[in-house]
Amino acid sequence: MRKITLIFLLFPCLLFSQNKPEYATILIPPELLENANAVIRKQHIQFDVEAPGKAVYKEHRVVTLFNDNSNYDYLIVHYNPYNKLGRLNGKIYDAMGNLVRKIGKKEIRDESAISSSSIYDDNRVKYIDINYSDYPFTVEFEYEMAYNDLFVYPSWGVSEFKVAVQHAELKISIPSDLQLYHKTLNVNGLSVEESSGDPQQFTWSIENIKAVKKELYCPISSELLPRILVSPSLFEAENYTGSMSSWNDFGLFMNKLMLGKDDLSPEMQAIVSQLTANVETDREKIDTLYRYLQKNMRYVSVQLGIGGWQPFDTKYVESNKYGDCKALSNFMKALLKEAGIPAYPVLIKSGKQSYEITDDFTYPAFNHMILYVPSEKYWLECTSNTSPPNYLSSSCADRNVLLVTENGGELARTPAPPPIDNQEDNEVEIQLEQDGKAVVKVTSVRSGNRQEWYRSAEEYYSDEDLKKEMMEIISLPSFTLDKLSVTPDPGEPKAIISYTASVPRYASKAGKRLFVPINAINSYSNVPPENKSRTHPIEIKSGYTEKDKITLNLPDGFHIESMPPENNVIESEYGHYSLDITNDKNKLTIVRHLEILPVRLPAEKHADWRNFHKQIAKLDGAMLVLVNKT
Repeated sequence: MRKITLIFLLFPCLLFSQNKPEYATILIPPELLENANAVIRKQHIQFDVEAPGKAVYKEHRVVTLFNDNSNYDYLIVHYNPYNKLGRLNGKIYDAMGNLVRKIGKKEIRDESAISSSSIYDDNRVKYIDINYSDYPFTVEFEYEMAYNDLFVYPSWGVSEFKVAVQHAELKISIPSDLQLYHKTLNVNGLSVEESSGDPQQFTWSIENIKAVKKELYCPISSELLPRILVSPSLFEAENYTGSMSSWNDFGLFMNKLMLGKDDLSPEMQAIVSQLTANVETDREKIDTLYRYLQKNMRYVSVQLGIGGWQPFDTKYVESNKYGDCKALSNFMKALLKEAGIPAYPVLIKSGKQSYEITDDFTYPAFNHMILYVPSEKYWLECTSNTSPPNYLSSSCADRNVLLVTENGGELARTPAPPPIDNQEDNEVEIQLEQDGKAVVKVTSVRSGNRQEWYRSAEEYYSDEDLKKEMMEIISLPSFTLDKLSVTPDPGEPKAIISYTASVPRYASKAGKRLFVPINAINSYSNVPPENKSRTHPIEIKSGYTEKDKITLNLPDGFHIESMPPENNVIESEYGHYSLDITNDKNKLTIVRHLEILPVRLPAEKHADWRNFHKQIAKLDGAMLVLVNKT
């Protein structure tokens, strides 16, 4: 027994053969710990392209986590019948680099990647979620993917916000008769090696990259985080071949996928003819056919074959009364074509952007399709049953897109609405009582992105659920909602919201005095936190305008003892604000105007920009003091 103990003392690795002392947290360079939720200790990605439609992807990743604020404690791998997942395993190590345990088979979940709006989807995911929280600890993942359908090459997002990198590398091999296009973003100290044999070899290596802080109102992540994008000169998917040598070439490929998909049945042709028979202008025809689409077809995601890029034909949509974004856009295109109005499908990245496509590099960072009518400069969101014609929501506005024409792809940009288009116009009447109670009546006309939620909520919420949601949104103190109506405009991006609320303590009572908020309905509170060490530019992508007219009827016997100055104006490059207060006997009229401008500012302007918001909040939060003279 003594001899065995001595052997373990001399050679402890025999006891824990799976230990990795190099993973010990203490060995991380101190400079990498600053602002880091996690540190990528090492990452090795090998991507071997064997042919235009065939490749093998292997990844080995080791990450030390200090808290649960990063996305590196789990692994999600997507696969489908064409792209098959091979080995997949993981391990957990403690702070000293000792093996805690291997990831068991029961911890690897295999699920459909189907979304709540999908009914057909052959994409699946294998998912590992580390159930461990003794920080700091280290996770090690390895997996392999065999691609037999090679459409978009996997990009390398080197790290996330607040994640440092100790060592990472990407290696790509590709046959000499294929060309590899690549683009590097925000990487200093990058080592790049290229060889021109067969296969060609490309290697990118990164050492000791500090964590990048995430700050409020910073630009999209592709402007700040290290990333390497790769695209093939030639690719193949389900016997379709295409090129990413240019956006024009990629557009030709997408157009090929859509050929022969827009033939309408004789019955549908007759419907188009009937709907447009007495309509004079093209714009009216577009609106009429768009409303037909909205009324009769619904959005259902169908992700089958060729990566979800090819639409189902018009007869599929006509028969089933549904389709995904591609199928519905193609169907609408066919309706317009029958009416003699050309339209182009548009590939777009919907939602929050992480990368903005550019004309110098073909990389199809898209997840959605809409439609563009060039003759009328009309944009149509074909998946929405509620949007008015020629309105793109904030999830699709102001971004680069690809028009798919018969002559190839053309880059374009969706409109950026000015602040006046995103408007909130409030008419408020307050009947204040002597004890501080009040009845508040509000009529709010909202347009642009200020109406989007209300339009959707009115369509999909029950009356009871809508009332509950509005109770959360309305900024009044504890109140009862007596009346409520939400009425979207069918032809314009506009909605009218009206409600009456009973507020038991609208004003605070102290002896003979009432302390009344100047603006309890729409008081500004969006003041950015102080940040004396700001490093990123400040970017406000979308501006808006607010107009408020508040009529405050004073209770009998009360007079104004003090109130803010009658005229208040703030002028700035960031926006404009005015507050005008008029006293007329027993009625106070408050007229407020706020315009927040879309801006991009250097980091050193943060304090001045924040002060602008603080001034607005201070004026909006002012109190009126009433005194009972009776």
